[in-house]
Amino acid sequence: MKKLAMFLLIAVVLLPSAFAQGGEEKAAGAKSYTVNVASAFAPEGPIHEVITNFKKQVESESDGRIKIVIHSSGSLGGEREIVEGLSAGTIEMGAQGIMDLTLYAPQFTVFEEPFVIRDLDHLNKFWNTIGVDLNNQASEKTGIITAGYMIRGARMITANKAIESPEDLKGLKFRLPSMPVRIKVFEAMGAIPTVVDFPEVYMALKTGTVDAQENPPETIYSYKYYEAQDYLILSRHVWSTARYQISKKWFDKISAEDQALILKAWTDASEKVRTEVPDPDAVYIEKLKEAGMKVVEPNMEEFRKLADPVMAEFDDSMWLPGLRQEIMAL
Repeated sequence: MKKLAMFLLIAVVLLPSAFAQGGEEKAAGAKSYTVNVASAFAPEGPIHEVITNFKKQVESESDGRIKIVIHSSGSLGGEREIVEGLSAGTIEMGAQGIMDLTLYAPQFTVFEEPFVIRDLDHLNKFWNTIGVDLNNQASEKTGIITAGYMIRGARMITANKAIESPEDLKGLKFRLPSMPVRIKVFEAMGAIPTVVDFPEVYMALKTGTVDAQENPPETIYSYKYYEAQDYLILSRHVWSTARYQISKKWFDKISAEDQALILKAWTDASEKVRTEVPDPDAVYIEKLKEAGMKVVEPNMEEFRKLADPVMAEFDDSMWLPGLRQEIMAL
């Protein structure tokens, strides 16, 4: 009887563990999982619409087996934190600009530096030719796969005075991201570069910590910079894109079928929104006008002349030889 009682006691202790293991095996066999998408962008507008379209397509085509959770407005950290998470494999997917290149492959950043891309047509031509190869090369260095892109638009200056020439920039505390080329270019054009993290830009403008900043119109509108700035200067000095990215460390762990499903969903989602909104700037410039901003169209040739010697320095010290010239010749 004592042996029987001992057996029953052991069985009672072990059975819950056995059932738990069986449940884990069943869940693993079903290959259901959750994917986090960390976005540096606001939860509105075409950039975010790509992510929501991606979510719908993946969840639909996987019959709900793959669940997508979107974390917008930098809620999992700014661009740097997102990129570091993607590279380390602690974040599965993300939406950001070129911080991955800035941190891990600066030789490829040239396409998003001042006065390299001329206009919207030039930008699309870049992404359909040189840009594809650059992103593939960068992925080997960053551990991050670029699976799609959306045009953010041209970066434009906002300030509380009209800026029509470099003379108007002199003495202005100008917010810039921590990007050495852009800092040196704006310094050459007369501004006082002031690095402020993206989530803090609005308050920096409101409190007067900085006098001016530059971002695409969609960002200026979404983050309500018009509440702190009177003038929108159509400088178009940099053309920006949002890039939808995947952690290679995470991606290599899922099935080939799921890899194909996810890559196709990013391609489909970004192509759909680019077709629907080919020029986000046109939409958001009008919105900013309606919000009360005064629009200034400066002649940027004077600004370009001051920037050219700075850009030439980085041709030698940072970027792949001849890459800037190759892109500009497209």
